[in-house]
Amino acid sequence: MKAILLKGKGGADSLFLGDYALPAARPGSVLIQIKAFGINHAEIYMRRGDWGDTTDIIGIECVGIVAEDLSGTFRKGQQVAAMVGGMARNINGSYAEYVAVPVSHVIPFESSLPWNELAAIPESYATAWAMLRWCLEAKTGETLVIRGGTSTVGMAAIVLARHLGLTVIATTRSAAKQGLLKELGADGVVIDDGEISGEVRRLFVEGVDKVLELVGTSTLADSLACIRPMGALAMAGFLGGLAPMENFHPIFQLPNGIRLTALASAFAFGQKGFEFAKIPLQQIITDIENKRIPNILRMTFPVSQIREAHRLVEAGEANGKVVMEW
Repeated sequence: MKAILLKGKGGADSLFLGDYALPAARPGSVLIQIKAFGINHAEIYMRRGDWGDTTDIIGIECVGIVAEDLSGTFRKGQQVAAMVGGMARNINGSYAEYVAVPVSHVIPFESSLPWNELAAIPESYATAWAMLRWCLEAKTGETLVIRGGTSTVGMAAIVLARHLGLTVIATTRSAAKQGLLKELGADGVVIDDGEISGEVRRLFVEGVDKVLELVGTSTLADSLACIRPMGALAMAGFLGGLAPMENFHPIFQLPNGIRLTALASAFAFGQKGFEFAKIPLQQIITDIENKRIPNILRMTFPVSQIREAHRLVEAGEANGKVVMEW
């Protein structure tokens, strides 16, 4: 098969299209013929070596058709989506024509959407849904700040939160991207200069009900200051860097009564209580297909242009999901 491989760790030029052995179908896994896959910041970190050792083939999500399933769970030719489940860490990932993924990390669906549109959905929408429903237990009528609104998970969260009936305030570091966030459904946009709690408290004097923190530890304390008593914050990203917080004392710095939680989708999905199959991916796809909610796809590249796609995502210039198509 053809696969996108790495010439060591480094810049986008380290990616190249080459030949690789076809993965074998094995018990407990599904062999998928990949039609398209999304580009994620996780793969930028993997390519650069920021996340340590990876397998020969990176990539954490894909859509395609079942080539073989020894368990009989899925039929040959069935449309499926897959994400993580050890891809790029314990097993080869999705930057290839075929991948063998654990059964527990595969969701079937039916759709007439083209493959590139489908490929923009799994990781971003699944993570956003899990953060809103599992971690934050978001409810209609609540107020929500999405810190890091122009990330793909942030964009998907705006869409799903508004569809759920929340009032959404999204943040961005770029004033030029305010219109994009409002088009997706954000009720308001706050320009993030590192401190947003003052502006959020001006808009909501008692604080907001929930915060989805996608920037990370560098803004966590300020995000906590946005929340009303008995509210909640969930972390799901580190767009601001991987460095841990220094001298963080929860008993003194965590506001009284506020719940702090997190979700590392690459490790959590598939674990007990976080089963991938419980995420209503079919409903999300159907809602996008019927234009009840928008997709966040921005650009589609042929796999031969993987370097250009990586540079675009790494520079933060995509303004939506970038997809590669075989």
